[in-house]
Formats: sequence, structure tokens, C-alpha cells
Amino acid sequence: MLKTKISELKEIVLKREQKLSISQIEFMFQKKELEELRKKVNVAHVSIPSNLKEAIQSQREATERVESETAKHQVSLTEAKANQHRLHEELAAVKDKLNKREESKQKSQTITAKRAAVLKEKIKENTELLNYIKTLSGLRELPVEDPDSIRLEFIPEGEEDASLNLTMHFAVDLSGRVHLTGAEVNIESLPMDDLIRTAVEKNDPVLLICNLRERWASYQPIVSEIKKLSERHAVDWIQEEGVVRVLLGKRGTVICTLSVPKTYPQEGSVSLVSVHGGYGDDNTMDVDEPAAEKKSLQQWVDYLEEKYAKS
Repeated sequence: MLKTKISELKEIVLKREQKLSISQIEFMFQKKELEELRKKVNVAHVSIPSNLKEAIQSQREATERVESETAKHQVSLTEAKANQHRLHEELAAVKDKLNKREESKQKSQTITAKRAAVLKEKIKENTELLNYIKTLSGLRELPVEDPDSIRLEFIPEGEEDASLNLTMHFAVDLSGRVHLTGAEVNIESLPMDDLIRTAVEKNDPVLLICNLRERWASYQPIVSEIKKLSERHAVDWIQEEGVVRVLLGKRGTVICTLSVPKTYPQEGSVSLVSVHGGYGDDNTMDVDEPAAEKKSLQQWVDYLEEKYAKS
């Protein structure tokens, strides 16, 4: 807005200067005409015709015409001088106003620069504080290429535990309000569509983080177990059916199917469903399930691995 006002004032100054230049040219032109009339009078005095009366009369008429024209031009010159003086005053006033605008602009820029420096320092302090709070809350911000996204890591308790990363996407509407538009995690097996849908509807990323933390707390143990098992065996986790299939045996042809409750490991225990020799359902192998305490997924796999080590 300030830049626009200054540009308008500069344009007014330019127009006033052009108008002043035109007035000066008109003044010079009128002055030249007056000089020409005076020359005509002088010539009239020098040229004396034979008829003296006619010459005198002609001289008087010429003098009157010159005086009349001179009077008219004197009025025009007076008006021109007055206009010129007025234009000078207006030009000075505009220039003074322009100078004040420039001073105001410089002061505004100085104040803006100081405020920006203060805000920058506050942002730096708040960012450091935010990172510290995130660390205390078990979260850590990770770099992300998309400027409209935030990626957070739920810091694992142990070095061998699986790490969960949450990426949230945002958009800004015309009023400047920020909206949560979507999210995803780096562990595809973790069900969270319902959590994302609720958080987007309420535009509440904090709610998403809290709900995801609770779900991850109950989900992380089995994910860590599956991850460890996958390092030694071929594992197929079918969440919809609540079963885990593991390939065991010397040749890796023994298919062991285990039932894993959705509440595991907080509630319930893993149980053996079936063991197949790898040649179809008609080749079911005998299972000698020991009468022991409830076994974890890892304990079951260790037991079955030892049992069918030579198969």
C-alpha cells in the first residue's frame, strides 16, 4: 500500500512539472509577441506618410491597437505568473509530501526488520523447546521432502523394537486455516484407516497421534515378534484371519499355521491350528502338543522348529 502511494505521488510531481514547463513556454511566447508589437510601434513612428493627418490618425489607431494588445498580453502574463507561482507552491507541497512518505517507508521497513528478527529468534527458541518436548513425549521429528507434510517417529523403547513413523499431510484454505488431509505409517500391517478418518473429520492431528500411540502400544509386541521370526523363517501374517503361517523343517516344506488373537499379547494366547508337510491338505502331519503353559508366538515356533528339524 505504501509503495503504491509513493508511486502515485511521484506521478503527480511529474505531471505538475510538465504543466509548469508548458506555462513557462506560453509565457515566453506571449513575451515574444509583446516585443513584436513594440517593434511595430517603433516602425510606425519612423514611417511618416505624405498625408500628415492621415498619418497621425493611422499612428493613433496603430498605437491604440498596440496598447490594447499590450494590455491583453499584460493580463495574460500576470495570470501566467500567478499560475506559475501556484504550480511552484503545489510542486513544493507534493515534494514535501513525497519526502515524508519516503521517511515513513524507511521507518516502517526498519520496524519490520526488527520485528522479523525478534520473531525469528522466538521461533528458534520455540522450535528447540518443541523438539525437547517431543523427545520427552516419545516422539521425534524426521526430515520430509514435502513442505506440507510432517513426519514423526514414535521412539522405540528397545534397540531391537520396530520403529513406527507417522507422516501427516496438511493443506491451507483461502482463509489461512491449516487442515489435516491425510496420513500414513511405515508399517503397512498396522490398521489405522479408522484413526485417520476420525482425525481428518475433526481436523485434529493431536488426536491421531494419541490414538495411534495407544494402538501401537498393543500392536508393537507382535510386530516385533513377527520381525524377529522373519529374520530366520518365511513368515506369512494374515491379520484378517488372525493366523500366522511359518515354513519350517530341513527343506522348508513344513507349513505350520498358528492362531493369534487380535488381543495378543495383552490377552489370549497363541495356539496351533495345523501342520502340513508341504504336499497339500491331505498330508497333515501328526501334532503332539505338549500339555504346557500358554506359549507365545516365539515359543511355539521354537518348539515346532525343534520338532520338525529333520522333516
